[in-house]
Amino acid sequence: MSLRVRFALYAVLTVVLALGISVLALREGLEALLLSKADQELRALLQAVVPRLLRDEDGTLRLDLDGGLFSSLKPDTLVLVVGSEGIQDAAGLLPPLVELEDLVQGKAEGYLLQEQAVGEVRVLAARRLEGIHQVMTLVDRLLPWVLFLGSGVAALLALGLAARALAPLAQTTRHALALARERSWNRRLPLPPHPDEVEEVVRAFNQVLEVLEEALASERRFAQEAAHALRTPLTVLIGHLEKGRLEEARGQAERLRELVEQLLLLARAESDALAQAPLELDTLVFTEAEALRPAFQARGLRLLLDLPEEPAHVLANEQALRAVVVALLENALRHTPKGGTVQVTVEGTGFWVRNMPSHPEPGTGIGLRLAVALVRAQGGSLRAAEEEEGFLVTVRLKAP
Repeated sequence: MSLRVRFALYAVLTVVLALGISVLALREGLEALLLSKADQELRALLQAVVPRLLRDEDGTLRLDLDGGLFSSLKPDTLVLVVGSEGIQDAAGLLPPLVELEDLVQGKAEGYLLQEQAVGEVRVLAARRLEGIHQVMTLVDRLLPWVLFLGSGVAALLALGLAARALAPLAQTTRHALALARERSWNRRLPLPPHPDEVEEVVRAFNQVLEVLEEALASERRFAQEAAHALRTPLTVLIGHLEKGRLEEARGQAERLRELVEQLLLLARAESDALAQAPLELDTLVFTEAEALRPAFQARGLRLLLDLPEEPAHVLANEQALRAVVVALLENALRHTPKGGTVQVTVEGTGFWVRNMPSHPEPGTGIGLRLAVALVRAQGGSLRAAEEEEGFLVTVRLKAP
């Protein structure tokens, strides 16, 4: 079932429910109004009749028929004067004797009754409810048709309004499908003319396209960097093998193995397959930094370590965390000019690497990408920022 049909169905159900409740309320209101009006007419009739009661020669109270009372009575209305011995006088079309006796006793069905005591008699004004019942029967017959016609009109209007309301969404869907067919990730969906929920969906979709475009660009750059990183050692390895330099060839093969292990570690990080355990961050950073100190000295760089007095414990994967530290140190080693300083500080559940002064392009190759992916896979965060003093990379990890 399409969204348009569902919207129309919900609208029809709402209209039918509201129309049904309204019609039933109007019906009950109409019946109450007719009964109230009839009751008021009977009270007015009593007020007109009681002052005009006459006593005959025997002293019995009777109706004054000479005053035009009989001619003014409606066909379904009658007046009775009831004494201790029964009906003393009556005006109007009298019902059968059984109904008349019930009226005298005040319990006749199908009549609306008003009564007033005048001395030793009671004056009764009664009206048949047959006319009101006929009107209500007609209303009851019309109600299904009203509901049926109202539902039909509501369905047509709901379908038309739903189609008009969903037109921007349908147009957006066509544009999105066109982008998918053409694989034009650099294009964006046009915003609808009116600000509404569809516009919010389009803006969200455009943001997804922006993220997707950035991810694809990042993947392309990474593929190029990985190809470049693998091509150079392979070329050198082939050259050493051709010249019979086995030791040099073994060194390049080791470099290739490290690159492949980094790529495999990156794949494991992106698939969330890294097991974590409590580690001493300060010890691990010290070990990897001291292992790379000769390389820093060979390039004329100072490597400063600032470690806490107490052990800094974190929850991480040891192999992945070592790869992060080595990647950040090697990135600083490659992109810090001769005579510069690289400072590594461990504090709490994190550490940061600052190289001073920094190269204008601090590096975005496999090493830095690997560090970002491995830190995120371990539930941490990595932030890189330019400072006046240099380039700062901050890593935060989880506490055990």
